[in-house]
Amino acid sequence: MTYIDNTNFDKVKNLNNASNINNNFNHFVVGGNSSSVSSNGLIISESSSFISSNSFAAGEYKPSKLSQSSIVAASLKISKYISMYGKLPDYVEISAYKFSMSEYLYLASKTIQYQYMKIDSEIKIKYNVKNPKKPIGTNVKMEISSNSYYKYGLRIANFISKYSIAPNYLNLGSTKIQYQTLIYIFAETLSWTKPNGNNLASTLFFNVKKNSKVNKHMPTYTVASKSKTVSSKKLNIDYNGEPLKEYLLASKSCQVNDKKIKLLSYQITKKYKNTYDKAKAIYNWVRDKVRYSFYYNTKYGSKKTMTKKVGNCVDQSHLIVALSRASGIASRYVHGTCDFISGNTYGHVWTQIKVGNTWYVADPTSSKNSFGAVKNWNTNSYNLNGIYSFLNF
Repeated sequence: MTYIDNTNFDKVKNLNNASNINNNFNHFVVGGNSSSVSSNGLIISESSSFISSNSFAAGEYKPSKLSQSSIVAASLKISKYISMYGKLPDYVEISAYKFSMSEYLYLASKTIQYQYMKIDSEIKIKYNVKNPKKPIGTNVKMEISSNSYYKYGLRIANFISKYSIAPNYLNLGSTKIQYQTLIYIFAETLSWTKPNGNNLASTLFFNVKKNSKVNKHMPTYTVASKSKTVSSKKLNIDYNGEPLKEYLLASKSCQVNDKKIKLLSYQITKKYKNTYDKAKAIYNWVRDKVRYSFYYNTKYGSKKTMTKKVGNCVDQSHLIVALSRASGIASRYVHGTCDFISGNTYGHVWTQIKVGNTWYVADPTSSKNSFGAVKNWNTNSYNLNGIYSFLNF
């Protein structure tokens, strides 16, 4: 038996149980037996073949499908997050897009189905799945077989497809699995898959108290719509204790571990002692040394942008993020649609660098801008598309 700290959960393999499922609106009824993984968000980095059209300078990205491996990776992250914080994250970012926990439940349900049926296809995404209206449940102490995972996943996915809302609970007669615990169970189920794919654990045992911390927090996340505006106060935002590991890693276009990137980062920051001055120095170097050029999406990446000393908003952001991370300073990308003082409206990418308890805006695309402040576009009204650990456009 394996124990998960601080959550009142435990699980064990190679037990047997199965149940049949019927569903009513807002919950599922299960009866009968037969033998037989931020802030409150998580980032899952994955390269993707879904590339946006060049509608804006920064590009727009909203995937239509996800690989099963990326959903399994997300499940493992959610499982670890629950183990660490005792609650669900508000969202999980997969392939550069943030999904609510209700949307994740659908993705996990479909992935479990496909894994059980040995189907290798990607999972088609269902967006705008609402949270349940009144999640309730009981203590859960049960064994679940792979056949049961499949049946539960099938019914849940069908329910969400029909009503665009997640269930309040899954009813097993005298046992009701609350919405939050259901997400935990599905995340754990997928986190136990074997590395070569299509290998669900034969059976798992779950023990979750109804008053567990995981059931007390209702995860909420709403994707910003195109009509949503954000005030300038939101450019510099508070650090809420979210894990920072994803904001220190290298990616295809952000070559943190490149020797020249690391050397330049050291040369820029070596005379400064505190993080704020180092972050500001990195920002100033990119703003002052790299000439802005208009084109769509990534063209050079951080390394070539550094050597060519030219780049659009995306490539300049790659360089700032790479230099910051090379100095051990957490940094990330922000994607929005902005009204520039030139009169044009474009998709735009800038960065945030974490200093102390604040994520400072760092947009190097104009000499009018400074570390923590933006002057070349209207900060009183812009559309926020997302905040990411890496970019795939």
